[in-house]
Amino acid sequence: MIGRFKTEAFIVKKTNLLGKDLVITLFSKDQGKIKIFAKGIKKITSRRLSHIETGNLIEALIYVKNERFYLQESKLISLFSQIKKNKDKLKQLYLILFVLDRTLPENQREEGIYNELLRFIVALAKEKIPDEQLLLTYLNKFLKLLGYSKEAMSFAKALVIIEEIISEKVPEFVI
Repeated sequence: MIGRFKTEAFIVKKTNLLGKDLVITLFSKDQGKIKIFAKGIKKITSRRLSHIETGNLIEALIYVKNERFYLQESKLISLFSQIKKNKDKLKQLYLILFVLDRTLPENQREEGIYNELLRFIVALAKEKIPDEQLLLTYLNKFLKLLGYSKEAMSFAKALVIIEEIISEKVPEFVI
């Protein structure tokens, strides 16, 4: 399969490769969670590097070859600076992105979860003081949409369920 497509996506995670390349995990409304190669993105002359920060919303032009995805171009839609200026808001954002990275299947469209993630990030950006209740509400929504829970739970119970699902501990820096 060879082709190109354009999509709106959140940067969920970045992984360094040798040289000037990255593997970027995107969560797109159209494609779901996908991992893409960003060849040469760490070159000093790369215009794409400034767009590729965890939590940013971008428009990406992606080239597909041999069932692998490659980032050709990117355009920043929002960097959600209101969140990134506040360490407590940033921790909440990272927790949600960590959970989605670990629980979402790859290459499977999840439009409902994408829309809820967008609502969460917009609500988080508008909050004056980060509220754990907002985080808990959306964690419960995500767990329900993914089929891991039917009822709302406390924050502590939600973390235990998440750790059971992903078979690892949620990192301390995230909580």
